[in-house]
Formats: sequence, structure tokens, C-alpha cells
Amino acid sequence: MKGGAVALALAAMAAPAWALSGPEIYAQACAPCHGADGRGAPAGSGITVPLPDFTDCAVSTAETTANWAGLVRRGGRFLGMSDEMPAFGDALTEEEIRAVLAYLRSFCAEPRYPIGDLNYRRPVFVEKAFPEDEAVLGGEIESARRERGYTAEMELEKRIGPRGQIAVSLPAGVVDGHGAPLRAGVGDLALSWRHVLLAAPHEASLVSAGVELGLATGNRRHGLGAGTTVVAPELLSGHALGPLVAQTQVRAELPADPARADRRMLYRLALQLPLGPYKKCPVPALEFEQSHALAAPVHGVTLLAPTLYLPLSRRGHVALGAGVEIPVAGTRPFDWRLGTFLLWEYRDGPLWAW
Repeated sequence: MKGGAVALALAAMAAPAWALSGPEIYAQACAPCHGADGRGAPAGSGITVPLPDFTDCAVSTAETTANWAGLVRRGGRFLGMSDEMPAFGDALTEEEIRAVLAYLRSFCAEPRYPIGDLNYRRPVFVEKAFPEDEAVLGGEIESARRERGYTAEMELEKRIGPRGQIAVSLPAGVVDGHGAPLRAGVGDLALSWRHVLLAAPHEASLVSAGVELGLATGNRRHGLGAGTTVVAPELLSGHALGPLVAQTQVRAELPADPARADRRMLYRLALQLPLGPYKKCPVPALEFEQSHALAAPVHGVTLLAPTLYLPLSRRGHVALGAGVEIPVAGTRPFDWRLGTFLLWEYRDGPLWAW
């Protein structure tokens, strides 16, 4: 919507806006560009950029309410999008913006899609519960008394239906044995499935279950794999607790050959403090991990990690994460571990759209 169309819409709403419902606001201010049915620009609108199809539930539910409210309030440039999207902050109250966003989401006819408000930011060491369309390049440096390891991992996640997600990841690494020859190669290929069990936006809670299958594609003798197939069922959750976000992961690792890899339980928790309502706001956190081997002679370990999630784009669809994990109780499998990732939510825009 541009020029005279914008002025006409604003003028139409200026006086009686407080009496208009979400559908009425959409009809006057949004439909000329996005179409009465929400499917995109109608003929003759003059729009020169691609517009989202709000009847596509993956589009209309995936964005956070805060991001969309900021877009309506401040215009397209606020999220690094086209300036053909005007700002309505002077014409609409906060209540009216919420009303029109609720109506926009109603174009999705499938109620099982969890809304983007439950898509809390990705921790560094804890897996998240929300099904995503993401590409993630991760890296770790692990320092122990007798060796140091360097690992890079590429993970591709694809959302399936309202609540499902499949993912594939493959690590590659180098192990430096302090005087021994360098050992390098690929690690274990992992395939996973995740499904949302509970999406409760009013309680700001999401619970998912999943299973990962680790294939023995790495070289165990070089420290680059388990040396056996590993099945790992897990339960994940995310919850907003006032200003904090808590994300949890309970995971069992069950190798086909327990002589090659320990059967163990992992309990992980991330306590995050988002520094603002938008996806482009930084998120510092403390992450915890407690591992407990199911074999009696093997001792557990407790890890603590300060981390930071740092969005790089105005929309928040490209981000960096980094943190350092340190053993604080139990055995010391390493002295410290640095974890990083570069994340790209590829459905939200190209990698370079910052």
C-alpha cells in the first residue's frame, strides 16, 4: 500500500478506529494490499514485492506477535523488509493491533499449529522444543588434559505438518593428541524426528517428544564417533516464566553395543533472559547439564555454561550463539568446551537479508 491508498486508509480510521474490530481494520487498512482473503496482492494493487499468503499456516502462525506488532506499528523497514509496508502506529492503538493480528492468524484453518510466541530462542547446548525450518552450522572446541578436539557440524531441520520436524546432522572433527598425529574425519550421522505434544499459548508453554538415531559413520578409534548405533529418545519443553524463559531437555542415549558407548541419561536446562520482546533482541543465558551413566561404575558430571544468543538481522532470522561449558561437579571429561553456532531460519528470508 503506497501514496494515496495509505492516506485514504489512515483517514478512514483516524476518527472511528476505536469502534472497529479486527476484521474491519483488516478490510480498511490491509486488504487493499494483502487481499480480502489474505492470499496476497489483488490485481491492480501496484505492489511490486512478493507478499505472504496468510492462509498458509506455516506463515501466519510462525512469526511472533511482538515481531508482527512491531511491523504494523513501525512499517516494513523495522524488520528489514520492504518500505511498501507502511507504519500504522499513529492510527491504531495497541489493542487494535492485537485485534487485527488475531484476525490475520484466523486465515489459518488448522488450529494445531503452535504460534511463534512459543518459539523461544535456540540455546547453545540445550535442544529446543519448537519445530523449525532452520539450517545451523555449529562448532565446538573441547580442551582436555591430554588432547584438544575441534568439531564442526551441519544440521538441517525441516518442519513437517502442524507439529512435526525432521532433521539430519553430520559432524566432522579434528583431534590433536598433544604430540600424537592429528586425527581427522567425519563423525556419526544423526537422523531425528520431533513432534509437539502440547502447545499452550495462554500458559506460554510447549512440550515436544522426539527420537534421534545416530549411525556409526565415524571412527571411534580416532575419537570421532560412538562406534555403534545409538537410539536417543528425548522430551523437550519451553516455558516463559515472567521475564525468564526456561527450556529443558531430558534425553536417554541407548547404544546398540554398550561395550562401545555408555548408556546414559542427560538432563539439560537453559535459563534465558531476553533483552526485549523482538526476535532481534539479544538473549543471555545460563545453561546446565547433568549426565548420569546407567552403568554403576561410571560417575556422572555436572556442567555449567554462560551463553549468549545474538541476532544478526533486523527480523532475527539469522543469529549467532556462543557459550563456554565448564565441569563444576563429578568427573571432568574435559577442562572446558566452547560451543558456537550460526543459525538461519531459511523460510523467513535469504541469509543476506539483514
